[in-house]
Amino acid sequence: MEDDEGQGRWNDQVVRGITRFEEGTDGETLKWLGGPTGLLVGLLLLIPTAGLAVLAVVIAFGTESNFLGKLAFGGFMLVLMSVVAYWRRQRLAAHFESAHRLIASADAGERQRGFTEMIMNARRGRAEHRRIADALAAYLRQPPIAQPDEGGRRQLALSLLSDQTLSMFAKERLDLTGASLAGLRAVNAELPGVCLRGADLGNVRFVRANLANANLEDARLEGADFTGARLDGTILAGAAPPRR
Repeated sequence: MEDDEGQGRWNDQVVRGITRFEEGTDGETLKWLGGPTGLLVGLLLLIPTAGLAVLAVVIAFGTESNFLGKLAFGGFMLVLMSVVAYWRRQRLAAHFESAHRLIASADAGERQRGFTEMIMNARRGRAEHRRIADALAAYLRQPPIAQPDEGGRRQLALSLLSDQTLSMFAKERLDLTGASLAGLRAVNAELPGVCLRGADLGNVRFVRANLANANLEDARLEGADFTGARLDGTILAGAAPPRR
């Protein structure tokens, strides 16, 4: 009985570990996922999985021990769950890589399609939320591209970072240093701890935004609206106090 309970606890720990990996909450950012390396690793994982399936069948039907049969079957199921979780995360990562390439394109239409794919990818699962947040922040740190509707695309990027589309853990220590956000809206934004050092925040609407512990040092704040915003712990050295 104690062995069964111990085995059950171990199985639960393994399942929780698999879930954390699949959802990306294990704190690991595996940048090779979604590319050729990730695909190769996934294919290689299929080989031992197939071998374990055969072994489990042989043990289950070739021995009279129910314990060994259950152990073999349970072990195979855990391995199968791990491989399936890996392929799900690989698929999410591949979608992210595709969207990331599109938003880096010089073509405005492709960039717009890239943002749409980012939204869809974020809603499929949380595993790539951190990389999505980093990609959107990098886009906003770049100077605006002189093309029609570029302001709308930058607004979309900021909105994705500000609302509840991305999980809060993915936006920890978000870096928007020097970002050009002039004239954009961030109403009800959830950006605690964001670094906006040296950013252009002219006429940005941060109404009711959560900017607790944010770094606004040397940021341009002319015309920015912080009505009802949470600003406790905010670093404002070198900047005029925000209007509330």
